[in-house]
Amino acid sequence: MLMGLGAMVMTSEKASELKKELLKKGEEAYKQGQALNEELKHNIKEKMKENVTINIEKAEVTKEDVVNKINELSEEDKKEILKLLKAKKNEK
Repeated sequence: MLMGLGAMVMTSEKASELKKELLKKGEEAYKQGQALNEELKHNIKEKMKENVTINIEKAEVTKEDVVNKINELSEEDKKEILKLLKAKKNEK
């Protein structure tokens, strides 16, 4: 009976040690993962800065272009735009 009790105590101690070891390894893996994630984010930002170019072009819009676009609108859309323009005019 004492041998069985001793075996149980040893098994419990080993299980506790194993748990602590696995927890420690898990925490280390988590920290390494965080560091790798930050490094990856940094690398992506750098690559984007190196390889992405943004060009902004200002389009020249004439009154004729605006009239043509208005003519393409439905009557309902034209009424809504007219309503917005009147409201804007009344604000001034």
